Amino acid sequence: MNQKGRSMVEMLGVLAIIGVLSAGGLAGYSKAMFRHRVNQTIDIFQGVLQRFAELEGKDLGDNFELCGSEDMIKYGLMPNCEEAVGDYNSVKGCKLPIGVLDACFGTENSILHGEFEITLTDSKSCVAFLSAKWENVIQPDWITENNSGLFGMTGADFYAPGWSNSDEADVSMNNIINGCQVCDEREKCMIELAIRGEY
Repeated sequence: MNQKGRSMVEMLGVLAIIGVLSAGGLAGYSKAMFRHRVNQTIDIFQGVLQRFAELEGKDLGDNFELCGSEDMIKYGLMPNCEEAVGDYNSVKGCKLPIGVLDACFGTENSILHGEFEITLTDSKSCVAFLSAKWENVIQPDWITENNSGLFGMTGADFYAPGWSNSDEADVSMNNIINGCQVCDEREKCMIELAIRGEY
């Protein structure tokens, strides 16, 4: 008499194949979600920079100050800000999909200067963020001082936590990766975008 059905070995084989396919699918999904959060963060920060440029066009006076999440909301840099602690001094910034954004600016002779601070938790986020085409977003009139950062520009540029002065003008992926390794060692790190800042 012939018995119909599957043996236990066959069933286990099918389950093993399903398990492998599921694991691969989850890894791909996780990678896609991370890329999506990175893209969201880049889009948000590009919007912040655009609103910052618009803010500069207004008469702010010599005593203007913008620091922390409340001022970022007040002056429209990030109106939908969800407060979060980002930097090492527990100053409240605005939550990003892959980190926290803070800003601190003042005026000198009616010209804004200061920095944006982006706090990230790991080297993967740091590398993904710095690899974006930020040099296309930096306003030429933000560049006034004799300092160089990631893109070798002066006055307005990114500074990563693990860079020395000799590394700053090197935009290679290897340099970005090396600079971002500090994030894993510290469990968080801060990237700074200085506008007319001195380093």
